[in-house]
Amino acid sequence: MDRLARHKTIACCFPLLILIFVLAQPSVAQYRVSSSLLTQGPTSSNPTGWSWFDSTRASSAAADTAKPRGKSITTAILLSAVLPGAGQVYTGRYWKVPIILGFSAYFAREWILQNNRYESARSNYAQSVQRGDNQGQGDPQLLYERDFYRDDRDKFAFYFALTYVLNIIDAYVGASLYSFEVNDNLGPNAMIKVSIPIH
Repeated sequence: MDRLARHKTIACCFPLLILIFVLAQPSVAQYRVSSSLLTQGPTSSNPTGWSWFDSTRASSAAADTAKPRGKSITTAILLSAVLPGAGQVYTGRYWKVPIILGFSAYFAREWILQNNRYESARSNYAQSVQRGDNQGQGDPQLLYERDFYRDDRDKFAFYFALTYVLNIIDAYVGASLYSFEVNDNLGPNAMIKVSIPIH
């Protein structure tokens, strides 16, 4: 029975590890870096046409770039708290919804099964005590089964609660990174200027 318990514990922990791994993966975040290596051409303020990098101009130019509207972190958290997976739908990460719902359903189902087994084993053990088995101590095998199913039931309750919390955290992260753009294209919005003094 001990070997069976160890194997069952490992089998129960494996889905949880997969869930944590999947939800811990960062979303495909995006950021935008827009710059040109050099800008040339004389201006009234710079007759030579060359100057050092103008960070203020670059940042203002980058800010003018069209960016997707962000998502409300509070809304994402509340949606996931009320209905697991709803926050992921809100932030556009639909592929995580079946994972969250699948693990939640699995852990809830296992909790119900283990709770039924626990109640049955508890009843059988109580009857063995009433019969006076093992000098009134009850059948030790039934006592072991009662404790085993109770521990398993509590373990799945913990897994279900952890899945619920991870779902909320993942919705928070998704909303936080929603407007974070990634773009390897270097565009002409940011100005990098090199100053070459000419005497």
